[in-house]
Amino acid sequence: MSKIPVTVITGFLGAGKTSLLNQLIKNHSEKKFVVIENEFGEENIDSELVTNINDQNLFELSNGCICCNLYTELFLVLENLIKTNHNFNHLLIETTGIADPGNILASFISDPGIKAKFELDSVICLVDAANATQDLKNEEVLNKQIAIADTLIINKIDLATNETVNKLSSKLKEINPTASLHKTSQSDIKDKQLLDVYAYNPQNIYQFLFSVEGQTNSKHEHSIENFCFKSDRPFNQMKLAAWLDAFLQFNSDTIYRVKGILNISGVDNRILLQSVHTQIQATVGRPWTNDNKESKIVFIGKTLNREVLEKNLLELCD
Repeated sequence: MSKIPVTVITGFLGAGKTSLLNQLIKNHSEKKFVVIENEFGEENIDSELVTNINDQNLFELSNGCICCNLYTELFLVLENLIKTNHNFNHLLIETTGIADPGNILASFISDPGIKAKFELDSVICLVDAANATQDLKNEEVLNKQIAIADTLIINKIDLATNETVNKLSSKLKEINPTASLHKTSQSDIKDKQLLDVYAYNPQNIYQFLFSVEGQTNSKHEHSIENFCFKSDRPFNQMKLAAWLDAFLQFNSDTIYRVKGILNISGVDNRILLQSVHTQIQATVGRPWTNDNKESKIVFIGKTLNREVLEKNLLELCD
């Protein structure tokens, strides 16, 4: 049985998330969607704005963020979907505008029960063309939303000048150089392919590392950085696992994502690594051949201490 793809829609307040949600539902009549809708507040009015979907396929999570105090509620909804054999083939999650989507993603890459039934398709982040430049300076959560997305949509371009949109595009590429970037008005995605792209498939780590190389080691005013560590010495599996777990726990507020291809001592295959906040996923990749067995790990976060990272990682190699 194939897994249910999951698309997470994020973005700061007023960016156009619910409008995009409606566009996706309207444009994909072949899909049987379940929507998890979240609004910060005691009354969830966003659910009344979602069209073209039956009430039994709409789950409301209110009075908090999915990413924090409602994480348990989200888990229970997913568990209920599994147990009741709900008839659907795509899950859409719209987060509240002040949510850090990292913890939502973590549940889909770390929990065995959820992983058995669901597969992350993509994370779409909408960015308000008219207000994002100021919001990026004041709202750290917007920087996080952009940094861990694989698709960025600059929305409301009709309300901003071309110069503003172009500058914003450049800034988004600095924060997240590997994400695809689209520009829209009123969340009208037209013929853009946003579903069934499987951007979070571990095999895409190869393309991710290729895209990010040469763009690391640069620091910008938004404080989010990329650092790529490389080594042709194999890692000691036990040492690396213990260090990575401790490192992510200790730096959970500043390390947003980690992706890598690892050469592990005594292992014939590449190990594909990715993490969101403190949750780690490691899968087996293709076998190493006669090519250079070089490990590559990319860290995405803020205030990265490259010297300390490199020193620590080298000490984990055999």
